[in-house]
Amino acid sequence: MTGHPHRSPDRRCKPVDEWPQRDRDLWLAAIRPGDVLEDGGQLSPRSEFTVRHLATAYGRYLTWLDSRGLLDERDALANRITPARVRDYVAALERDNATSTIINRTTGLALAAQVLNPQENWSWIYRITALVRARHKSARPKRHRLVGSGVLFDLGIELMSRVQSEKAHRRRLITYRDGLLIALLAARPLRIRNLAGLALDRNVMRRGEAWWIEVGAAETKTGEPIEVPWPQGLATYFEYYLSDIRPVLAARRGRWTRPIGDALWLSTDGSPMSIKAIYDRVIINTQAALGQRINPHLFRDCAATSIAIDDPAHVGIASQLLGHRSYSTTERHYNQARAVEACRQYQAFLISLRRKPFGLRA
Repeated sequence: MTGHPHRSPDRRCKPVDEWPQRDRDLWLAAIRPGDVLEDGGQLSPRSEFTVRHLATAYGRYLTWLDSRGLLDERDALANRITPARVRDYVAALERDNATSTIINRTTGLALAAQVLNPQENWSWIYRITALVRARHKSARPKRHRLVGSGVLFDLGIELMSRVQSEKAHRRRLITYRDGLLIALLAARPLRIRNLAGLALDRNVMRRGEAWWIEVGAAETKTGEPIEVPWPQGLATYFEYYLSDIRPVLAARRGRWTRPIGDALWLSTDGSPMSIKAIYDRVIINTQAALGQRINPHLFRDCAATSIAIDDPAHVGIASQLLGHRSYSTTERHYNQARAVEACRQYQAFLISLRRKPFGLRA
């Protein structure tokens, strides 16, 4: 991949207010919420994530059209989205994007087109997507980067336990917060958007003697609500964070300080941590401790694979842990265990051959 997508005007996604007027009107009607007297638009039941994904996909296509002088507001949608144009669009995306990104862009385009003109048959876009999927190769193979979730959990505990040895006050705050983040992510591998959005008394609350994490369906990628207990082994660490670490972070001030509200994760300038800030801290700590960068999303792969290898009898719990609708999604995207287990079995086979006399080998 070349350049930076946020710095290239040809790779931005046009926001809805820059769409052609007719498209904008149809889209706003589709996302209009309903009430007790009137049904909402066709996208009103869909999650915020889905709506944003479709708008981004269509906005990216409009940017491509505009960059080539092909965006004419007078065009009907069927003339704006044609097989020839989409094939050229895919070819342009292939120069800078991973295959998975292209698949997301084209499927999102098909769904957005269906919303804007449900009378048209857009199935041909899925056929173009199928050709892309057939030659799909992971841009960054995961298998060699996976580590056991237990290793990641222990890293989080070790960071929190190290706080007394840190001489600088600011460093103690950062180390403890990062340790709790990593340990929680290892035990409850939330998507980073949900992790960053955790708020006290809204998503993290006390029930009797235990803490719980609750994320509404509208805030999750799959539209499935998350309701899980806070890891029991982290309860004491969490309460220390609430009583001794978070208040100190909240009192700090920096140049770009923003109101913290009920945000759980705070930066050292007294602001809520952004998604990027959380991503960077996880990367920095895993790189320093393990010698490799384990990004927050990779924690999900590590969790599914750890279960499949270490507790195969209960492999079905992985889909519930990751918030998937079915285990097939977990298996398809996250379970790297089969190749690992195959290597283990082959190694055992080689060892067994070494123990046999040469003449008895098949």
